Amino acid sequence: MAERIKGVRDFIGREAILREETIKSIRDSYEIFGFEPLETPAIEYLSLFTDKSGEEIENQLYSFSDKKGEKLALRPEHTVSKLRVVSGDKSIVKPFKAYSIGNVWRYEDTSKGRYREFVQADIDVYGSGSIRYDAEVIGCIDFAFKKLGLSEYKIHINNRKVLQSLLADLGIGALDGIKVMREMDKIDKIGLESVLKQLESLLNTTQLSKMKDYLTGKFSPESSGQNEINELLEYLKDYGITNAVVDNALVRGIAYYDGNIFEFIHEADPFKGTIAGGGRYDTLSQKFDLEMPIVGAAIGFDRVVEILKTRPFEDYVNKYCVVNIDSMDKAMEIGQRLRNKGLSVDILLDKVSLSKALDYCNSKKIRYAVIVGSKDLQSGEITIRDLKQKKDSKVREDQL
Repeated sequence: MAERIKGVRDFIGREAILREETIKSIRDSYEIFGFEPLETPAIEYLSLFTDKSGEEIENQLYSFSDKKGEKLALRPEHTVSKLRVVSGDKSIVKPFKAYSIGNVWRYEDTSKGRYREFVQADIDVYGSGSIRYDAEVIGCIDFAFKKLGLSEYKIHINNRKVLQSLLADLGIGALDGIKVMREMDKIDKIGLESVLKQLESLLNTTQLSKMKDYLTGKFSPESSGQNEINELLEYLKDYGITNAVVDNALVRGIAYYDGNIFEFIHEADPFKGTIAGGGRYDTLSQKFDLEMPIVGAAIGFDRVVEILKTRPFEDYVNKYCVVNIDSMDKAMEIGQRLRNKGLSVDILLDKVSLSKALDYCNSKKIRYAVIVGSKDLQSGEITIRDLKQKKDSKVREDQL
């Protein structure tokens, strides 16, 4: 039997349907908020990621050389590919609100429950530094989650300028600052006391005490980032958002963000953790020789699907199956007529017994069987069997 490669998955049946329905719901939410689709290729030049995100990212990439020796990579995210497009197309009117939904690939350690191929569903706003757009991005993600029926989450907010001011107050240089933030980022996994223990090798006693005061909310450095957080919280009221909290420990992508940052954290077992996140990353555009403010976010699609899978499925879906008893030509005619009305219609193209046809419909959870038989046709009728309600009804063919 042919084996599947490590770190990827197959989807079939109801799980595949759930994934497609979830993508459609997210896409609809993005478009309701005025975001436009932006599609990029799965394959890019390797240098696009190593030049813009740093050479260390190459260890996380699926990279290879093509037959001409060009070094290529599968995209590990949408952010850099989208910025390549936006930076190169001068016809784009700003602010430009774009979304991308599609597969990305990273060479992850699968033993940690991660996958090497997964879906990202991103939105970004290019060309405006207004904090109102930070709120718009958060409001859109919140709308998408509510549309999916998710509610057990809080929106954690911080600002990288606050973190930079903190490091400056503590007298910590750039390289050590990155190490400190990486340790801070582990609080939700290992807890405050364990993080402070880890920081003992990086901070002196005074610095460590001040860091503890910051992480427990007893101290905040003076920073323009505090004003940006307050401004964002005020704008979020326009979206009816009341579950946003300031989280001093929130760090997020150290290489990207430079303003407000945020995460949607699901609080209910067994799926506690981040289900979406983003922030402002104005300085990344400089790597494309631009000075362009940007804010964006991505939904953790696969984690969201896992939450949705715990909910009961609808027993039957409102689909139709045309069953040929005596006349394939008539079955085809009726099936095509229903399809032209925009209904989802399967047609059994093989001649099978009614019992086998109904077994087929039940196995697919198709709710309605349209039974085309000669006796009904003689009286100008069609039998519709509702497999969920287990009852038949007669419908005149000219009223079908």
